[in-house]
Amino acid sequence: MRYLAELYYFQDQREFPFQKSVIVTATTVARWCSHFYAGIIVPWNCNIPLEKKGLLPTPFRSKEIFVTELVNWLFENSMSEELFCLLLDDKPVSPLGEIARFDHRDDTCCWLLDLTDDEFAECQVQWQVNGLPRDLFYPEHQTVCIPYPGRGLKAKLLRVLLYT
Repeated sequence: MRYLAELYYFQDQREFPFQKSVIVTATTVARWCSHFYAGIIVPWNCNIPLEKKGLLPTPFRSKEIFVTELVNWLFENSMSEELFCLLLDDKPVSPLGEIARFDHRDDTCCWLLDLTDDEFAECQVQWQVNGLPRDLFYPEHQTVCIPYPGRGLKAKLLRVLLYT
């Protein structure tokens, strides 16, 4: 099942520990993954490699350390902490490929997880253990679309075309 990021935390809460939430989520999801792709979208320095990809280490603790270092590499080398690509999956991944188990292709508003119910429950446990909210992500089918409340002709036309 696919789970979407709860943007209330990521966009509306100034003091929310974004980097911690990415590390906790990535290291948890990596338990069920063997491949990774990481890409810097807006680098501080263009003279460094902008992407890394390959196989994740197999021992649990080595995988956890590797993924933590990978996420820190993205944060340290990106001008914007939310603009990066990180994909984790149990098969080879590409930024142009299918949805990955951990899928953050550019901005946090598009971040999703593709997990079983049991895997998602384990993520919720890890979020709570690390002081993060259990509802950091929610099932895709619970998405609520709120039409733009604009009053101009364009907004009225879009409401008629898209929401009727």
